[in-house]
Order: sequence, then C-alpha cells, then structure tokens
Amino acid sequence: MGGNWFGGNWFGGNWFGGNWTGGSGAGNGTPVFAMRADRPLAEIAITRAYDAKFRDAEWDPDLRAIAILPEFLTQHIGGKQWQAAVALPPPTYPVTAKMIDEILVLAVAERPEALGEIVEENQNFQLRWMQLLNITGASHPQTFLLMKITARVGEFAMVQLKLQYSNLVGAGPPPAWYQPRPSQVCATLYPPVPVPGHPAYPAGHALIGTLTSECLADLLPQYKEPLRALAARVGMNRMIAGLHYREDIDAGARAALALKPFLTACPFYVATFKRAQTEWQ
Repeated sequence: MGGNWFGGNWFGGNWFGGNWTGGSGAGNGTPVFAMRADRPLAEIAITRAYDAKFRDAEWDPDLRAIAILPEFLTQHIGGKQWQAAVALPPPTYPVTAKMIDEILVLAVAERPEALGEIVEENQNFQLRWMQLLNITGASHPQTFLLMKITARVGEFAMVQLKLQYSNLVGAGPPPAWYQPRPSQVCATLYPPVPVPGHPAYPAGHALIGTLTSECLADLLPQYKEPLRALAARVGMNRMIAGLHYREDIDAGARAALALKPFLTACPFYVATFKRAQTEWQ
C-alpha cells in the first residue's frame, strides 16, 4: 500500500498488503534508477524547474485517504456519533459447539473449492472490486481514491469496534482479552492463510467489503447487486477459511450499513464522489 507505507506488517500482516494499487497507476510511485558512480547523470547540465509543483493527483492515495478521519469523527447524525449508531450486540461467549461445528463443515465441504479465492482475498481483497468494475488506479483515479477513503474509515471502525468487546461477561478479570479466533478454539480448523493479529468480532473483511460495495453502488447503481454479492462472498470466504464465526460476518456487514451515513456526509468524501462520477460519464 502506497510504497509499503503501511507495509512491513504495520496493519498486521499487511491488512491490505501487497501495495493495493490494482497492478498499475496511482500509488506505485517512481521506480528506482541505477546510476554509474564514475559517470553520474547528476553532472549533466539541465534547465531547472524552480516553479515545479507537486500536483494533487500525485498524492499517494493511501496517505491522502487518511485525511477523511478527522471529518468522520466529527459527524453527528440524529444526535449520535458513529459508534452509538452502530451499537452492535456483544459476541457469543463462550463460543458454542454449534458455532465451531458449522465452520468445520464448511472447511470440509467448501474450502477446497474456495481456496483460491480465500488466498487472493486474504490481503488484497479490494482488487476483487476493481476486477469487477474493470478499473485500475490509473484508469479511474478518483474512484480508486474513493475506495481508499472507504477502506481507511472501515479499518478505523473495525479496530474501534473490536476494542469494545474486551473482558466479556463471564470472561474473568483483566488483563484484557477479546473474542478468540475459531482456530484458537479448535486447532484442527487449520486456516490456510495466517490468522490476523486482531480479534474475531466483528469481521473486518465483511465490514470493509460491505461498506465498499454500498458506496460504489451509489456511484454505479447498475452494479448494485453484483457489488453486494461480492461483499457477501468475500465475507463468507473468511468463515470457510476458519477465521470467523457467522456472527462475526453478520456484525461486520451490519456495522458497515450503520456507519455509512457518517462517511458519506464527510466533505472530503462528497467532493471525491463528485469527481469519481465524472469518470463514469
């Protein structure tokens, strides 16, 4: 992401990892050029562009998107901030045999067929949305930035919601702990990808995927149903992988729908959305 600004496990195993840029265009930065030590190109005389400017379009979209957070945090709708509006129920504790058995059945019956999608979606799942829309960061930079803005808010909300559910009722005193991943309950689930370094509830892929689909559906109503189907598919694949319980997926999707109005009310989002619309005219 953005020259690996968030790489090196900044968000835990590269939450979106692999420089989520769609393979080309915005965010890739300038390549490194080799130069001879004995005949450096720097010694060649050239006209200097003292009036050069760093254009807005040259911003790394990963970093530019962070600017949405102060606006997001100041939004009030119906007299509430976003966390009060989301108001998720606490996760089931202790985890039940039924919750684990459902995932075990999926691991046997569905995982072999879903494995390719599970691996692809582990760190770069927004690429699935870009593939659906047939875009890159270069072809649709404002749509790309809109997706980045949505992802930043989704990441932030995901972490804050996960932090809400420490020391669940009946869990005992501190130190703080959170809802365990299914493989911590049943070791033979053997997730085929690394288990993320954050708690199970709510599911981040479901939250960010649903938020992305709902925002893009506003931009491209003709894609509404495929976008929603994609978000549901990506969320379900995380359960098939043994990384989440069903209630994690449901809670992530529910949270996305509740916080979307707070995101779409932000001036930065509104301005980017309008510019993105022109890319589809």
